[in-house]
Amino acid sequence: MTTDKLDEALHLDHPAESDEPDRSLRQWWTVITMVVVAAIFIEAAFAGAMLSGAEWARAAHSANASILLASTITAGLVSVITLRRIPHGLKLGLTLLALAAVLFAQTAIGKSSANGANLLWAHVPLGVALVGFATQAVACARRLGGNTIQARRRRM
Repeated sequence: MTTDKLDEALHLDHPAESDEPDRSLRQWWTVITMVVVAAIFIEAAFAGAMLSGAEWARAAHSANASILLASTITAGLVSVITLRRIPHGLKLGLTLLALAAVLFAQTAIGKSSANGANLLWAHVPLGVALVGFATQAVACARRLGGNTIQARRRRM
């Protein structure tokens, strides 16, 4: 037994096996999912600017929607592939892919509305619902790895 392992074994308040990889994954995926939430808020700000008559806002709203959709699909696929064996990892990936599907529907409704379809009544509330849905991805990311405070207490 190395000196470091012996020191860890002697401290009962410190777990013998490190949960640093899980913690690092939680931090990274929490940041990634929070960026998605922020992009959805920015999308709402662009929509408000567009409804206020700012000419630049339509292009910004459309570009942000495309970037948001592509990044959510990418994050979902990466998380399904890389986190499938980590506790709550598959759930995070599937949540992100489901969010991407709803974003796809939202984008289609928005493009139809821009082309004259009377669908703003669906586009606006769905945009509000997306904020709540995206925060569920953040909650999944915070549980990633399964090493919550309760789990650590049970090990003691």
